[in-house]
Amino acid sequence: MDYHGGGFYLGSCLEQAPFCAKLCRELKAIVVGVDYRMAPLDKFPAAIEDAEDVVSAVLDPKSPGYEKLRQGVADFLRRQWYETLGTKEQRRNEEIAIPPQPSVTLDTTRIGFSGASSGGNIALNMALDVPETPYGPAWPCKIPRDYPHQIPLLLLYPSLDLRQLPSERTRNERMPPPKDPKRKRLDIDDHLAATYVSREQAGHPRASPGLVDVSTNLHPEAKSLLILSGIDTLWEQSEVWTKKVEAEGRGKDMKTLRYEDRKHGWTQIPEIALSSEERKTRLEVLNECVRFADVTWQGRDPVEVMDAEWADDNVRAQGRPDMKVHDHIGKGGRTEEAPLGAAGPANEENADHARLAAQKAAGGP
Repeated sequence: MDYHGGGFYLGSCLEQAPFCAKLCRELKAIVVGVDYRMAPLDKFPAAIEDAEDVVSAVLDPKSPGYEKLRQGVADFLRRQWYETLGTKEQRRNEEIAIPPQPSVTLDTTRIGFSGASSGGNIALNMALDVPETPYGPAWPCKIPRDYPHQIPLLLLYPSLDLRQLPSERTRNERMPPPKDPKRKRLDIDDHLAATYVSREQAGHPRASPGLVDVSTNLHPEAKSLLILSGIDTLWEQSEVWTKKVEAEGRGKDMKTLRYEDRKHGWTQIPEIALSSEERKTRLEVLNECVRFADVTWQGRDPVEVMDAEWADDNVRAQGRPDMKVHDHIGKGGRTEEAPLGAAGPANEENADHARLAAQKAAGGP
């Protein structure tokens, strides 16, 4: 189940189409893009409730959406099947019989969640139990606590703490300063953000899932891949959260990849609007997401597997000046546990050639 970004007041499932299509093709999975309600018309917690309805439709036979979802998938598959039959003219003239309705069974042993920006907020929410708080009663997770299968969470530069308005977030040294910080102006993002959740409710654990104690309230089978972009006012929230996850004993279940010189949203932006370097790292992120979900569904430890694969890359590169493969992959490349601002190889192109050389040396494609 995938959730688009847009601050809870913008965005569309269509912007996630390339990402979802890749997951669908390479994981051989059904990917459901959730078209949740947004502000200013619909306020918190409407988006979370819509997302939960889809989880129930996947897992709970008693849910009103259980049969509707499967019927919708079957109808879609039948339409796709029909488009492969005969010619367009024959189909237009109804000379080709409509194929029978396929039978659809969803494999509920392989569920996962993905989302970018505000969509990452929702994706994390789906794997959380929320205890009773001053904001309201307990709000349990729709996934049973005893669900026995690993659950991948693909969190791309998520918004985790809505107590901060956009203008209140820290701008790191990689970001340009505001045009005129002394001049008062209408900050449309602040106004729109407040139409989703009031300042009084912004600290609700469902609005700000980064505040939830993951030691007891993150689903025990959840495995998280966290993608961070350095040119992003949300980076600080995620850095704070990674430390919190470590302190609360779930660090072993999370892999963090930092792309220090990439801007917020670059993995979901159409390729035509990206530089060649941005396209390279965009593809790398998509591949890492596929790999993480695949390994997680296999029942293996995705963090351990990915760490081992990276270590193998570095071992193969030792002693080979033409194979400079490191945890830091050039400008804009990924870093594993280094803080923002850490130095890496100066030439991204050389690093890319090095990775290709390492793959060939290992007998890869």
